[in-house]
Amino acid sequence: MNALPLRPGPTQPDAIDVAIRTHGALRVLLAAMVALLRPRVRPPDRRSLDVPDYLRRDLGLDAATPRLPSERGRLPPPRGPFSLK
Repeated sequence: MNALPLRPGPTQPDAIDVAIRTHGALRVLLAAMVALLRPRVRPPDRRSLDVPDYLRRDLGLDAATPRLPSERGRLPPPRGPFSLK
C-alpha cells in the first residue's frame, strides 16, 4: 500500500473566525444580515440598448445617446462672422 501518514500542521484561522474574535459574534451576524439584505447594483440590461428611442420614451427610459458620429445625424451648417442669420 502507498499510505502516506498525514500530520496535521499548523492551520491559519479562517477570516470569519478572526472577525468573530475581533468584533464579537453578534456584530458579525448583524453585518452579514445587512449585507444580504442590501440591494445590489446591477449593470444595465444589454437588450435595452437595442430598443428604439420611441419605445424607450414609452417605457420611461432616457433616449439612447448615439455611439458613433455617423449616428448623430447632420450637423447644422457652420455660422461664419458674415452670415446673414
